Order: sequence, then structure tokens, then C-alpha cells
Amino acid sequence: MTTNRRTFLIGTLATTLTSGRVARAIETTASAGPSAGLRHDELVALLLDSDRERLPEHLVKHIHAGLEDQALLGAIAEAAARAVSPYPVVGFKYHAFMMLHAVQRTVTQGRDEDRWPSLLWAADVLKASQATEVRQNGWRMEMVDMDRVPAPGQAEDAFVAAMERWDPEAADRAVIGLYRAVPKERLFDLLFRYSARDFRSIGHKAITATNCHRLLQTPGWSGAEPLLRSLTYALQNHADEPNPAQNDLAADRPWRENLALAEDLPSDWQTGTPTPAAIPDLLAIFREGSATDTSRATAAAFRQGVDPQTLWTVIILAAGELLLRRPGIVAIHANTTAEALHQGYRRSGDDHTRRMLMLQAAAFMPLFRDQLGRGMRALTIDGLEPADSAAEPDQQLGEIFAAIGVDRDVAAREALAYFQGTGEQAAFRDLARHYTVDRNLGYHDYKLIEAMLENARHLEAPWQARYLAVSVYDLNGPGTPYNAAVVRARELLRS
Repeated sequence: MTTNRRTFLIGTLATTLTSGRVARAIETTASAGPSAGLRHDELVALLLDSDRERLPEHLVKHIHAGLEDQALLGAIAEAAARAVSPYPVVGFKYHAFMMLHAVQRTVTQGRDEDRWPSLLWAADVLKASQATEVRQNGWRMEMVDMDRVPAPGQAEDAFVAAMERWDPEAADRAVIGLYRAVPKERLFDLLFRYSARDFRSIGHKAITATNCHRLLQTPGWSGAEPLLRSLTYALQNHADEPNPAQNDLAADRPWRENLALAEDLPSDWQTGTPTPAAIPDLLAIFREGSATDTSRATAAAFRQGVDPQTLWTVIILAAGELLLRRPGIVAIHANTTAEALHQGYRRSGDDHTRRMLMLQAAAFMPLFRDQLGRGMRALTIDGLEPADSAAEPDQQLGEIFAAIGVDRDVAAREALAYFQGTGEQAAFRDLARHYTVDRNLGYHDYKLIEAMLENARHLEAPWQARYLAVSVYDLNGPGTPYNAAVVRARELLRS
């Protein structure tokens, strides 16, 4: 991927962001009335060229004038894709783009009062990441030479060839041709596949693929190309390691082993029988085994007629157990990665892609576990005991979140009692999201709560209660400090 310091162009128009377009956008803000509005490209320009301190004021005036939340989300996504690079690592500053699917879910499924503060916070993260990018190397996404974009009949072969040889420049051109040549379902079959091929960046590649897929469902596909190009750059990142196509590197070995396992799965592997009795024994393998062990155990289970839902339950529970054993950033990524790979599995229609996503998800869980290092507690998700509580559900819910800042073991036991009793999951989701908005400590808070809630949807009731209970090990509560950007956003929205 090249870098440059040239003026950034929006779309295919030969006008610059620092032209009169931004000035017009700000003038429109200053005189905004009930019918005032910005075109998408003007909104992207406003996001990128406004001062970080003044941007919330500009956006709030447009919000009061009728700006739609999905329009702002789409503009933030394109601005982040164009101005923030997934290099040198797929993480840190790149979360300005990668986390937006989680913000979107909070916006669409959380409290109405939390919609705009979430989006204004996301815009502030964009500005912080943009400033980091400027300090590092001034990268901006370049315009593509369309004469070098593969023709429709050659686009898929060109994309696969570029991805296989880890050629980011060729892949960047090819994904544009691919997007224009094939149905979006086939496009994401390939993108989901390559998002799972290596363990670099602790799952961020799969998370970015899910981010793109979800974002492009709601705002529509008119602004897809910058997002897809950004994702393709991320999938090609191998940090400072040599070219993986020409070297045997640890991050790539599970993929190579699983290619062989995938070929040997029975043709009817997706039609097995639900086997809940197998879950504890499989969990024990995930608890102690290697990546090779868990992949082989998954393949063996398929050959024995176990259905994919049972095996995804094991993968999700193994991720949740890591929060119990040692809360923190690694365990968070185990859960967000499990959710991303499961999302790819559910959305892909390609049999081989689905095989690989499942086998890679099985292999990744021990790799996350091994990164936890010393200090892991000898606790298990199926051994968690509920607290004794005679309180009403509403009181229980308050006690759960109050305990988060005092003793998370107590909070988890109280949460398990709540979910195993008459407590409503909807009330828990609502409050957990609200504390995430108001008191988040960073983008991982959004990513975790949305991944946990989504993963829980695909579990049967007994396991669902345990999985949701361990989520409290990294959630926010009333004892968590308020987020300063959100405090300011709420003040501006009230003005």
C-alpha cells in the first residue's frame, strides 16, 4: 500500500476537500433550518476537514436540522476508510473504522436517547485516529487507476491471485473490479474466507469483514468501494513479517492444516444432529488442547454426525470462559472474533468458506487462551454458581451493575441468578448498552457488549445464561467514569 501527502479527493470528482465544498458545508451549518441538509460527499468532507473541537457543534446543528443517523454513520464509515490506514497493525487507530458495526447496533437497538451521543463519540474517535495518521505518515486512500482495474470476466481470478500472493496493490484494484462484477453474496464469500486465514492482529481482520458487511446492509451499497478497499488493505497486512506466501509463519499454520481437514469433512457435515451432551467434553478439549487439537476435534465431531450449532456453542462458550479466567483485552478479542467468524459463517453461501470459518474459529480459541499467559484462574463457565438472591428482578439488575465496580465475581454470580430466574434479558441489554455509551473507556467496550449479545442469541437457554453472566467481567457500570466526549455531546444536543 502506498502513502502520499497529496490532497485527498472524494469519489471521482476532481474537487478537493479543502475547496469551497467544506466552506459551504459549514455555512450551511451556521444557517441550518428545518430543510437544511448536506450531500453525502459534503458530510464526509465536513468530518475530515473540521477541527476536532468544533466538529461536534457543526454536527449537532445538522442533527437539529434533520440529519438522519444512518447518513451520519455512513459518512463516518467512508471518512474513516479513506483517512485511516490498517497499517502498521490492524488495530489501534484503525478502530475508527473497524468498530462502527458495533456502534451501528447500539444506535439501532439501544435507547433512543443514546443514538446521537454514540455517533458523536464515533466522530470524535475518527478525528483522534485521523490525527494519529497524520503524525505517523499522512496516509490518505489514493484514487485508483481505473485502466488497471480487472475486467469483469477476470476480476475474481485477479482478486484471488492477488490475495494468495499477498499483493496489496493488485488486491486493491481487483476488489473494485470484483465488486462491480459479481453479486455481493459472492464478493463476501471471498472476503469472509480471507478474513479468517491467519491469526495476525488477534481477530481484527475477521472483525473488519463483519464491520463492512453489516455497514453496507443498512446505508446501501452506493458508497461501498472505499469500505471494501479499506477491508482489503487490512486483509493483506502482515506487519513486519516477510511475505506469508513465501514463508512458513506461525500465524498461517492453522489455515494450512485446516485446508486438509476441510477437504475430509463429510459432504453432509451441515446436517448433523444437535448433541448438547457433547458440549462439556468438547469444552474440555478447548480448555487444554492446542489449535491442532481443537480443529481435529471439531472435524471428528462432524464425522460423528454432530451438527454445526453444537460446535459453535462450544466455540462461543470457550471464548466466554476466557473472560472468567482472565478478563482483559485478549479475552475480549476472543469473543469479538468468535462473533465475527460466526457472522461470516452464517452469511456465506459457499460450502468451503463455511468449513474454513468454522475450523479456524476452533483453532483460534486456544491461540487466544495461550496469549493470556500466567495468572489464569482455574475457573470454568460450566462451574459458575449463581448467587442466592430473593430480590425482585429490577433490584437484582441494579445490584449486578453496582457490583461490577466492586467485585466482578459477585456480579457474575448475581447475573447468573438473574438469567436463570425471571430476569428479562431485554432489560439487561438496555442497561448494558446505556452504560457503554455513557461510560465507555474506549472502542473495545462497544465491540464487546455487541459481540456478547449477538453470540448469546445463538445459544440455548442454559448456556445462554452462563455466557451472558460472564460478560460482566468486562462491562461498564455506575462506578465507571463518564466518557468526556459523550458528556459534551449530551450537553450540545440539549442546547
